[in-house]
Amino acid sequence: MSEGLLKTQIISPDNDVYDGDTEMVVLPGEEGDFAAMYEHAPIITFLRPGKVEVFSKEEKEKITFFVAGGFVKIQNNNCLVMVDYIRKSSEIDVKENEKKISELLSKLEKTEDQVIRDNLIMDIDLIRSENQASE
Repeated sequence: MSEGLLKTQIISPDNDVYDGDTEMVVLPGEEGDFAAMYEHAPIITFLRPGKVEVFSKEEKEKITFFVAGGFVKIQNNNCLVMVDYIRKSSEIDVKENEKKISELLSKLEKTEDQVIRDNLIMDIDLIRSENQASE
């Protein structure tokens, strides 16, 4: 690792998404977005659904992801981000997501079972959050 950089790893159950030295990582923490940089104080916290922005020394532009949740551990200039669902913001298809939302809303109107309704509402909220991350 180069001096002044944060060793950053982003992993999901499916694969290792990112592994490299970064100048800064902006994360959707429980209490709001926060930036992790070199010499950041040690912390472990949950992530809410939202946008993760990676500012890498090698990349000319930031890399942006949508995460559905997870947690982050920052310690000794290492940033480990573990998420259950992640997509590059550039790969989000807003029109396709709007179509999915319409289908889910239609199911929601026809369903009386409260557990199914709650799950549909969570799915709709997640897709809406994903669309916001693509902006």
